Amino acid sequence: MLIAQKSRGTPFTAAAIALLVVLAAAGAWYATAGSDAEPPARVIASAPAPTPAPSGHGAGTTARTALPGAPVEPAPADDPARVFDLGFSGGLVVDGSTVTALDRLQSLLGENPTPEDIARLEHQLRQGLPREDADKAIKLFHGYRGYTREMTTEVMAMGVPQTREAGGALLARIDAVQHRHFDAGAADAMFADQNRLSKAVLDAALVQMDTSLSNPQKQERLDAIKRTLPESQQHAIPDQPPEPASAPQ
Repeated sequence: MLIAQKSRGTPFTAAAIALLVVLAAAGAWYATAGSDAEPPARVIASAPAPTPAPSGHGAGTTARTALPGAPVEPAPADDPARVFDLGFSGGLVVDGSTVTALDRLQSLLGENPTPEDIARLEHQLRQGLPREDADKAIKLFHGYRGYTREMTTEVMAMGVPQTREAGGALLARIDAVQHRHFDAGAADAMFADQNRLSKAVLDAALVQMDTSLSNPQKQERLDAIKRTLPESQQHAIPDQPPEPASAPQ
C-alpha cells in the first residue's frame, strides 16, 4: 500500500466520492426493482482500466486506479512539479490526467496540510515549472481542494437517488460543483470521461431494473450505452445474462 509523505492521512479523491455515490445509487435502484432484478454488483462488472501516464514532463506519474477509495501514490516530495505534463511545444496540459496529478499533490500533503505545507508546495511548483505554468498549476490545485471539500459535503449530503430524475439531479450537481471551481474549459477537459462513465453506470442500472423490457431488449440498450463510452471503459457496463431455461414439464 502506498503511503503519503505526511502522516495525517490520505484524502479521499473526488472521483472516488462521485463513483461511490453512483454505485450506491445503482444498488438502491436494484433494491427497489424486486427479487427478479440482477444484483447491484453487476452494474460494474469490473473497474475501468487505469489510464497510462502521458509522456513528457509528467511521464513519471503512476496511472490512477479507478477503484473507489484506493490509495493514490503521492507526488515526489523532492519535485512535485513532475506530476504535471507539459506539451511538446510547451504549456501545461490540462486533461483527465491532470486530476491524477492533483490527487497526487493532495496525497503528498495529507488530509490537513498546514499553511506552511501549502506554501512549500507552491514554492516547489514555481521552482519546477515555467512561471505561467506554475501559476496555472497552483490555481488548479487550490480549485481542486475546494472541489473535493464540496464533493465531500454538498454532493454526499444529497444521498442516494431513488429515481431517474434524482439521478439526473445528482449528476447535474456534480457537474455544477466542477464548474464552480474550474473554468469551463478546464472542467470539461478534466472530468468529461469521468462524468460520461458515471452517467453510463446509472443508465445501465435503470435498464437492468426495468421489468417492462425483455432480456434481449435490455441487452440492446446496454450495448447502446457501451457505445457511448471509449473502448477502455466499455467493460464497466455488464451484459444482460440470458433468461433461465424453463424447467422440464
